[in-house]
Amino acid sequence: MKRKQRIKIALLLVVVGIAIIGIIGGNRKNEPTEKEKQIAFLKKHEEEMTEYIKYKSEYVILKKYDIKEIEYNWNSVKKVQSMAFSPETLAIEVAIFGNNNKNLDEFEIYILPDNMENPSKIKNIE
Repeated sequence: MKRKQRIKIALLLVVVGIAIIGIIGGNRKNEPTEKEKQIAFLKKHEEEMTEYIKYKSEYVILKKYDIKEIEYNWNSVKKVQSMAFSPETLAIEVAIFGNNNKNLDEFEIYILPDNMENPSKIKNIE
């Protein structure tokens, strides 16, 4: 009799343990990854990045591009460090278009957020 009770209790503990692990694991899947947070951050600041490219980017100014449209390759977002001891930045590929949807150029811009893992504001764009 005691043996059957022990087996039932052991089975109950195993089932409860599996359920708890499943719940904890399921909650982790719902949390966005670091890259997903970074992409969401950049999408939220897309207008600021567009203003930078059109009016402040030295590269675009030197080339004298007349930009009509800008496309961001959100899948290209990555962390980069340009030089030793410099802060990490987020790099994103950009395509710029002129009249008649003509592809003028493609390049990367670099965004320095306030916090790389959970960014909330832009400190600098290059």
